[in-house]
Amino acid sequence: MPEKKILALGNIDKTTNITKAGRETLFGGTTYTAITARKLGLDSSLLTRGNDELKGWLAFLGNMGIRTILEPDKSTLTVTNDYSLGGEWVQRLLAKTGRIRFDIEDSFDIIHVNPLYKEVDTKIIQRARKKSKLLSLEVAGLVRQVRNGIVTGNFLKNREEYFEGVDIVHFNERERRFVSREIEPRKICEDIQSSGPRIVLYTVGADGSFVFGREFNKFPAFKVVEVDPTGAGDVFTTSFGINYFETADEWKSALFATAAASFKIENFGSRNIQSREIVEERAKMLIESRREVE
Repeated sequence: MPEKKILALGNIDKTTNITKAGRETLFGGTTYTAITARKLGLDSSLLTRGNDELKGWLAFLGNMGIRTILEPDKSTLTVTNDYSLGGEWVQRLLAKTGRIRFDIEDSFDIIHVNPLYKEVDTKIIQRARKKSKLLSLEVAGLVRQVRNGIVTGNFLKNREEYFEGVDIVHFNERERRFVSREIEPRKICEDIQSSGPRIVLYTVGADGSFVFGREFNKFPAFKVVEVDPTGAGDVFTTSFGINYFETADEWKSALFATAAASFKIENFGSRNIQSREIVEERAKMLIESRREVE
């Protein structure tokens, strides 16, 4: 059977993460989706804008078997994420790119759209819908705004234009207030689903996640020692989408995604993204513990 094909669509960023465990500069963004998909056994492709700073990293991804497509730009998206201050983390934007063109002709089983800062518009999402069987979308890069160099957010007033026709939408607690006026988790998810997506993924860090599709469920996080949380949401959404594409089971897909994301935060960058076999072992632990509770 041919490998399922996935495209990670959005920028790779050059990121300096500052945590209580230390400081490290690495490449993130769609990196997390592409590596997660490849580790789970998919034919993985990545499309990003950027300059020559990315070439070494793209060669590394290529050696992993990931097809990379670089749209030339004068800059590479560059940020710092500071998690060391306590409370909410602070992100600073140092450089950005122009819009992605997305003019490739290939079609995919899954496209995961992961904009970081204004490189994706509604036309790209509509095109991705036509070229995929399952389409997932990260909210983060749609709501980001920069004020005095600090990344904040603006409410996504035209969210229906982005969400209509999308199968899965993901956002976290920080982004939630920029896509819904609701406060209670179920109402937030119902509000977002009313804008178009079939399944809503709402992650709340160490408190786990809410999944709303055919029904509403809360899933606890798998407890690990946190080193670097950057990219955990990308790994969660990618893993959920892949498992859901294979099984059409929201419950098992959420536990699979919880397991996959828990490995990510145990080390910096993409170093600890694990294979399907290892993720499934941890997912089985979550399934058994869930059954014991119920």
